[in-house]
Amino acid sequence: MSDVGTTHEDLERFLAEHHLVGAGLRRDGRAAPRQGNTAAHWQWDGIYRGLMRSGEIVTVGPNGMTGMRSVVGIEARKFPIWMNAQILMPGERTQAHRNLRSETRLVCQAPKDAVFVCEYEAYPMERGDVVISPAWTFHDHWNNDAAPAIWIDGYDNGYNPNVNINERMPNDEPYEEIKKPAGYGRRTLGLARPISNEAPFPLPPVRYPWPDTYAALMALKENGESDPYDGIMIMLASPFDGGPTLPTIAWQAQLLEKTQKTLPHRHNSTTFYFAFEGEGAVVIEGERLEYGKGDIFAVPAWTWHHHENTNDDDTLLFSIDDWPAMKKLGFYMKEETKGF
Repeated sequence: MSDVGTTHEDLERFLAEHHLVGAGLRRDGRAAPRQGNTAAHWQWDGIYRGLMRSGEIVTVGPNGMTGMRSVVGIEARKFPIWMNAQILMPGERTQAHRNLRSETRLVCQAPKDAVFVCEYEAYPMERGDVVISPAWTFHDHWNNDAAPAIWIDGYDNGYNPNVNINERMPNDEPYEEIKKPAGYGRRTLGLARPISNEAPFPLPPVRYPWPDTYAALMALKENGESDPYDGIMIMLASPFDGGPTLPTIAWQAQLLEKTQKTLPHRHNSTTFYFAFEGEGAVVIEGERLEYGKGDIFAVPAWTWHHHENTNDDDTLLFSIDDWPAMKKLGFYMKEETKGF
């Protein structure tokens, strides 16, 4: 990692060279700049090396910084939603806090003894899991393992004017005490649940385990249920109403079968993708972006696009999309072609 340097200035320069920036406030307290609105692509190599170096340079915890531990594509901040990549080094635990925004996380590197802590319950980190910390829920992250933990954040910042409102635990306690039994949320938010369990505010946290997500994708594949525009796609549904993951954004998992090429379509919602397994290409307004495992790319609103799986095996993508917000506002629309 010597090419990244050893100081905050070196880290900022390295991230800028890879079209990345610290996702939080800069060291001078000013927000990172926002850019224009075009298709964008960030490669895993630059993301990973930036994360690893930031893990060595930037401290976390009650007295440390967290902003530069989350790297985001410079161009990403022009969108109403975006993805960050975040790292937690061995032995670290972040300051417990809550925000007036929902925070969603996709685990992509999962040490055995690393957990998300939310509303006094510890949620295990397993690769492919999606964990939701709804707005105004206390949460922190704890890596009690010897390897770094890495995850992808999905944010709906563009829909929340109070995104920077946050507060620490009562009495300024640094961490949450784990009070709930293991699996509490999963056992009480399934098909059998407490009779008084209505959708409260704040909503309780939710974990979507990867084995469940993959099983749903494979069931659709085995039954031949592939959409001509998106391949095999599922939504991670809210346990309260079966609707989108959150009122503003939906987490989605997508399987493109080997050599599959989807038909072009467009919609006025924004989509951010993370290439979970495999490789492929997305063609956006005639521009071909080839991606590999771990890459992040964005499809802007109202742009014609289609997917191509260049693999001899399935390609698996995760995405966040703000179609739930657009539908609630009465703005959502889409168009589909019948062929090329």
